[in-house]
Amino acid sequence: MVMDTVRVLAILVSALLAIPASSGCGERASPSSAATAQRAPAEGNQPSPAREHQPSSETTPVTSTRVTVTGVLERRGDQVEICPGRSVGPCPGIRVEGKVEDAWLSERGKVSVWRLTGAYDGTTLVLDAPAQATTLANQPDYRNSCPELQKHTRGGNPDLRLFEIVQAFVREHTERVAGEWWDRERQTMVIWVTGDPADLRRRLAERAPGVRVCVQGQARFSQAELERARAQADRVLAERGIALSSSAGDVVLNRVVYEVEVVDARTLAQLARDAGDAIAVVAFIELLEQPLERIPVAPARGDVALVTEKTRGGGGMSALGRFTVHYDPERRCVYFESEPGERLLPVWPYGFWATANPLRIFDYDDNLVGRAGEAIELGGGQVEIEHLRTENACGAKLAWIGRPQAPAQPRSPAPR
Repeated sequence: MVMDTVRVLAILVSALLAIPASSGCGERASPSSAATAQRAPAEGNQPSPAREHQPSSETTPVTSTRVTVTGVLERRGDQVEICPGRSVGPCPGIRVEGKVEDAWLSERGKVSVWRLTGAYDGTTLVLDAPAQATTLANQPDYRNSCPELQKHTRGGNPDLRLFEIVQAFVREHTERVAGEWWDRERQTMVIWVTGDPADLRRRLAERAPGVRVCVQGQARFSQAELERARAQADRVLAERGIALSSSAGDVVLNRVVYEVEVVDARTLAQLARDAGDAIAVVAFIELLEQPLERIPVAPARGDVALVTEKTRGGGGMSALGRFTVHYDPERRCVYFESEPGERLLPVWPYGFWATANPLRIFDYDDNLVGRAGEAIELGGGQVEIEHLRTENACGAKLAWIGRPQAPAQPRSPAPR
């Protein structure tokens, strides 16, 4: 998939929300987290207003409901966890209980994606139906369909002249072009169009005879049609408050693909009505019985409200920042200091949580990642506070959306 830079930034910013560390950021069920969930705030600390809020009966989360979770299965010690996406590595995943075949587990170099259905309580998925393999981990097939252009040829990227010819042709036929890509193994540019491609093949041959371009037909949607469907889908997802991990046009699939944290049946039905088959939604959690507002949440953790991402997956910015970590006891918030007197609001990955006395910040695996006064390095990028939906900016005008540069190493156990 290809995602333009503007949409990446918009999605990253829309995926942020001030979430108290005690409101279920983590999806672990480790012994330490189970104990922490019941721990009272440290002496001298008062619960934050967000913790004291009691939702109405219409939006009160249920304790357990049936869902389908889609992702990669990995073994974590003596437990199995499902993580979002198509890659292997640490993640704020969901513990899986039930029969899991060894063949389903992924490791580096052998990745498969599964759809698991069962009862979900905010931390654990208890399987109650057979697992289903998906094709999400498969590599796209970029092979062109023109019989005369099937010979394997060595080479790299297309030269500038070929690229310019294709782009000019695409601009002239925007209502029919579904997408274009480079078939590297055959050193051929592919232009996929709706309907019978014969007339467009003839026009291209007259303009640029002998170029290695395959004009193949019968695409279901043109790029223009996909963009119109995308506008409808953006509206529906925004109205329903769906947290996006990514959004991109997939030229091989000939769809606009949204990857989201959680979705419900009502939203999927509305997308089908308003945007049609041009839209594909890949949800980490799909609620089968309950509306989005009643998704089960994990037990409380920590006593400091961190600003965290709303989704487990998705892209990120790649600048490197080095900061010192600080705690403001009056505002009850964490901030970075990159220069003396200059505050920066940290936006932590999904599942991070913290305690106040002393200030300690833990990742989704309960590894200690930061203490008051310590320096910390995070990849990421800077945004203005006004783009974040948070009531407590901790005195900062800018925020840093970041991720630790390396997997955190346990330096002390999480508090019990």
